[in-house]
Amino acid sequence: MTEAGADYAATDPDVFSRGSLSLTYELLRSRDAELALVVRNICHSEPLPKGPNVPQNKNSDYFKVTLDSLQVRAIVENLHVEEQNDPGRMVMAQALMEDWMNLARKMISDLLDEEKPLTN
Repeated sequence: MTEAGADYAATDPDVFSRGSLSLTYELLRSRDAELALVVRNICHSEPLPKGPNVPQNKNSDYFKVTLDSLQVRAIVENLHVEEQNDPGRMVMAQALMEDWMNLARKMISDLLDEEKPLTN
């Protein structure tokens, strides 16, 4: 989704859509209400800038997620949905869990890059 004027892509691991964050909130709130509120509050922050060809409505909002590693881990653990009666929601939860796992992998990679010694 990289557009002129936008310095992010919707596929960046730390960029989540309003819909993804809202679903995360819905799935978390019965298991970890405090963490769910943290996720919901991201949606109340300023969305990332949109390019000129992107619809200017809330459904096209994206947000940069800056949670700490323990919060991301707790999200992944709590998104594990067992025996839901709604197979569609289960598929969406699994895809969402993969998005959060991608963020966790990015965080690990960034940490490992910081630990590499500088070469002279």
